[in-house]
Amino acid sequence: MPDFGFVGSSYEAPSIYQDAQECINFFPEVDPVKQQGERGVVALYPTPGLTLKALLPNQQEVRGLHTVSGGNQLIAVCGPYVYALTANLVPSVIGQLNSSSGIVRITDNGVNVYIVDGAYRYTWYISSPAAAVFRASTSGTTLTVTSVSSGTIAVGQSLYGVGILPETVITALGSGSGGIGTYTINRSQTVASESMNSAAVGAVVTATITGSTMTVSAVTSGTLHIGQTIQGTGVTLGTIITAFGTGSGGTGTYTLSVASTVAVGVTMYGLNFSVLPSTDGAFSGANTVDIVDNYFVYNNPTTQQWGASDLLSPISPQTSYSLKDGAPDKLVSLIVDHREVYLMGEISSEVWTDVGAVPFPFQRIPGTSTQHGIAAPFSISRLGNSFAYVSRNNRGQAQIMQMQGYIPQRISTHAVENTLANQYVGDAISWTYQLEGHEVFVVTFPSLQLTWAYDIATQMWHKWLYTTDSNTYQRHRGNCCAVFQGLVMVGDYENGKIYELDKTNYTDDGQNIRRLRRAPHLVTEFQRQYFDELQIQFQPGVGTTGISGVSQVVSTNTTYLGDTYTIASGGTLLIEPDHIYILATQTPVRYTTTTNPQAMLRWSNDGGSTWSNEHWTSVGQLGKYKNRAIWRRLGTARDRIFEVSVTDPVNFVIVSANLKLQGADN
Repeated sequence: MPDFGFVGSSYEAPSIYQDAQECINFFPEVDPVKQQGERGVVALYPTPGLTLKALLPNQQEVRGLHTVSGGNQLIAVCGPYVYALTANLVPSVIGQLNSSSGIVRITDNGVNVYIVDGAYRYTWYISSPAAAVFRASTSGTTLTVTSVSSGTIAVGQSLYGVGILPETVITALGSGSGGIGTYTINRSQTVASESMNSAAVGAVVTATITGSTMTVSAVTSGTLHIGQTIQGTGVTLGTIITAFGTGSGGTGTYTLSVASTVAVGVTMYGLNFSVLPSTDGAFSGANTVDIVDNYFVYNNPTTQQWGASDLLSPISPQTSYSLKDGAPDKLVSLIVDHREVYLMGEISSEVWTDVGAVPFPFQRIPGTSTQHGIAAPFSISRLGNSFAYVSRNNRGQAQIMQMQGYIPQRISTHAVENTLANQYVGDAISWTYQLEGHEVFVVTFPSLQLTWAYDIATQMWHKWLYTTDSNTYQRHRGNCCAVFQGLVMVGDYENGKIYELDKTNYTDDGQNIRRLRRAPHLVTEFQRQYFDELQIQFQPGVGTTGISGVSQVVSTNTTYLGDTYTIASGGTLLIEPDHIYILATQTPVRYTTTTNPQAMLRWSNDGGSTWSNEHWTSVGQLGKYKNRAIWRRLGTARDRIFEVSVTDPVNFVIVSANLKLQGADN
């Protein structure tokens, strides 16, 4: 039996007796030049591994990634901190959010980066992220620098670091003059010694403030921009420039978001990162944002409202908003596609476009309403020439749809939907990557510890899961994705790591990946069959020359006592013969010998309800290109399912399988 469907996608039906196929951490690739029935029409390739590229200092959830227009900077939000990474992938803090968990959305218009986290909106004027990187501590208003990694520290620079208060500026030299020494900062705080960075503020000016008008009499350096935060003696925290008056970057008047009085001309700083005030636009907050025609467009969570900024500006006029009003359900998410704004409601959607109207430039396009809404605000991502999302309507939920023009088309299978039926899917998140021509929509359901991946090239689904030390599956580590410097980068959902999706790495940041393929049922009119031989055509000779990967080594005669161990007065510590006691906390030694990678086969004779033990065979040592992975004398069954799994960190490719069997007496 040269082709019995061993190679294929994931499809476990509601009843495993109908179909119990699994494809975990493999993805199918179709050879278009081969005819159906030929060997290798479909092959299984290993999903990309994770190669660590950057570790963000606060090591929390990476909540969002975005490549700034021009491709020179990567914006990452980790916990409450906003980082900019340049080509060397060294992170520099550029701002701080008022929240520390949950997905954020990020976009830019080439001038400003725009971030939303639900309750607030933020902006960063795109600029050099770091003038200096150094190790320092703060006590009160004194910054003490003990070492400098790069750059020069100067008066008029913003100070950033984990624990550093927002709007902190270096205002005077102490014993330091660009390097090691002390400096004066404007905000009193105590932060232990850590890595910090400073960046030049957008502008240093001399100004007075009367009410909500700032009058600039002199400019020491830089240029003032709409959306910058103004900091200086007597200036209220969170004061930003909302409009130009007679000034347009230099001397003149500017409108501020907060009224105050600074009668005497003092030195003030225009900071490039700002928390937009609650008075910006018609409402505060947003959980989704996109860019179209140089307008930032965003939603008002739990309402029908959505708004737009001014043209090429992070500031929104009070009247620049409207409602998703084609149906009464609330607006959940939005996305821009082909310069049109798709408003995704709870059970319906509609499309608006820029018509240049005043005060709100968008109008609804007649005939674009659909009866499919979105089940999770962050489940929407671009795919192909449109986008995909987890849908909901007034008849049910948890189908995955791809928009085709104005009509949503179902791309999920019953097998995918079966895993989501009667489950909470409101926290689903998605992102898309493209490698070697495979554009893949990745959707994770955190509450279910499940990640599905849809390859638009083959229109097939596979599961993409992380393998724990106990050999169990969890959701994939990726929480968000961006392409930067030609690399597909993903952020980890809990530890501050940014990885490259790496086709040549067969581990998840050193953690072994368990890859599994479960074939279809083998049934011939429910007659008993003898299974003489199964040969799986792996790509042979993929063993390595030594040790790589990870696995846990457990010694049965070693006891770790912990970092401290106390023997009470009169007590004893019995050390048994040939036993080792270590005064330390155990750190597992991890290794995998990959010189002779193994494949593990098991089977079920009752439709997938119970399974045999694993039977191992070699895939082939390095250079053994004629190696064959064969299992013989496999018993009899009326309904047989074969399952093969691999864990060694090598290039496992399954091209085809061949089965020898014969009928038996019944």
